Amino acid sequence: MQKTTTAALLTLLFSLTSQPVQARYAAIVIDADSGHVVHETEAAQRWYPASLTKVMTLYMTFKAIESGRLHLNDTLVASKHAAMQPNSRLGLRKGQQISVENAILAVATRSANDAAVTLAEHLGGSESHFAHLMTEQAHHLGMSSTSFVNASGLPDESQISSARDLAILSSAVLHHFPEYYHYFSTTEFHYKGQILPNTNRILRSYPDADGFKTGFTCGSGYNLIASAKRNGHRLIGVLLGAHSSNERFEQMGNLLDIGFEKTAAGVEGSHVSQLRDDDFAPPPFQLASNRCAGSAVQMGADSGASDREPIQLKPKERHARSNESDNQQQDNWSISFGADNQKSQADKQLAHARHALGALGNKGQVEVVKRKSKGKSAWKVVWRGLDANDATNFCKHLQTSIHDCTVLAPKARPVASRTQSKSVKQVSHKKVVKHKKSDRHQ
Repeated sequence: MQKTTTAALLTLLFSLTSQPVQARYAAIVIDADSGHVVHETEAAQRWYPASLTKVMTLYMTFKAIESGRLHLNDTLVASKHAAMQPNSRLGLRKGQQISVENAILAVATRSANDAAVTLAEHLGGSESHFAHLMTEQAHHLGMSSTSFVNASGLPDESQISSARDLAILSSAVLHHFPEYYHYFSTTEFHYKGQILPNTNRILRSYPDADGFKTGFTCGSGYNLIASAKRNGHRLIGVLLGAHSSNERFEQMGNLLDIGFEKTAAGVEGSHVSQLRDDDFAPPPFQLASNRCAGSAVQMGADSGASDREPIQLKPKERHARSNESDNQQQDNWSISFGADNQKSQADKQLAHARHALGALGNKGQVEVVKRKSKGKSAWKVVWRGLDANDATNFCKHLQTSIHDCTVLAPKARPVASRTQSKSVKQVSHKKVVKHKKSDRHQ
């Protein structure tokens, strides 16, 4: 009877501790300079980090370079274990050589598991020992909820972190190794004649965003760390558990918007290190087991489709308009400027523009986009959601610092350019549509 009672109690205890926590997502935004929390949702909730793990892998790599144990031009050799890593991967074969710098770029831009393991084995002797060193470093930084068992973030129920801990790690990268942060900003990785774009789309979709990392496993959902700097304020955002890739990028944009609005208003909370993380329940398994293979059920996935609502951090504002014509006239004008080979240069132009515009720059929505013209690609700043007067005033204010500001009428090609005239002209829609088709997408 006693054995039966004990077994029943153990079964009950296991069922209570093994049930996944139904946190829908976790998020945090911190001021990168002060470390104060600007916004958070269940930031201390334990979570599977997925490939955000690789930020620590690179932190350890930068630390080895800084100490002189490793150099950017050193040659690494891929082992059989590294070559057998699943996607995402660079495609290294057993015995193939790769420079430290190319391995860093492969990890930062392509989330290459084979490159991450190659770095880990070189620095730690084995991936498992390197993971032990990663965990020690994490705890030294104050990442009290974090435990690593591999260098890549591939699924393992013991590989755990939190939004809070990952924000602390990202801040440490920025402050301890600022000279290497640019690897997270690289939009394209050139390797063996190939041009491999960075998988982190926030670099292209959000103005002022200049770095960090994506991650995905079935257990974690779609994760993202991003950092952006605006008007002298740098923010770090972490979002864990989005249910699609598009959702993580859209909602990270909303997170950063919220962060910049709050910092501009002087609203900040306590230091990130003061967030409580005393809930030791298992992480949630974000995506249902019928969407994922492998050990989904063992790691806590339910068998049905997910019924969670989409993340809505900042619902889009809806403006009532009397008719479509009024809508076009009032807020569908835009301006564009810049044509830079690198996004970082376009971001600098945007920073100059914000400074020149002052309070006027609070209007509209900004994008830094890559456009192709005459067979060449360049990064441009596009400022949307303006009325005709604002668009003209923007370019007038920018004429001393930005020399190619162009006003764009609703659904039309550029209608005036600072390079053509010192005064900004407004051209009617009828005149615009008469231009040649070949000019419309410049």
